[in-house]
Amino acid sequence: MAEYSILITSSPFQGDTALRAIAFAQGVIDNGDVINNVFFYSEGVHHTNNLMLNTGDELFVLDSWKTLASEHNVKLLVCITAAVKRGIVSELEAKENGLSQANLTAPFEQAGLGEFFTALHECNRLVQF
Repeated sequence: MAEYSILITSSPFQGDTALRAIAFAQGVIDNGDVINNVFFYSEGVHHTNNLMLNTGDELFVLDSWKTLASEHNVKLLVCITAAVKRGIVSELEAKENGLSQANLTAPFEQAGLGEFFTALHECNRLVQF
């Protein structure tokens, strides 16, 4: 059984990359393998914005990632520095900075690059989208 870590660095609005990433993740699970974590970095943090609304005419990545986490116990890690630079903030950051609400909520968890690199030691495959 292979254990995967998936690194998302592209925006959810960039071509079909989000669709391919989610399809790949589902394929890994369907194959009987394990996804230990998905790490959202750089423009990939936009996948985690809880203020996105479903327009109904395309893949709604936010719900797709949440479903993956809840149904298959996959950790969804978000680079804290990349997220804050792009306006993706947790409740703590929103409160500390006088913002009315957060747009990063569970099951997404903030993490640093060090945590991600540590988690890579539990995997034997890394795939980037």
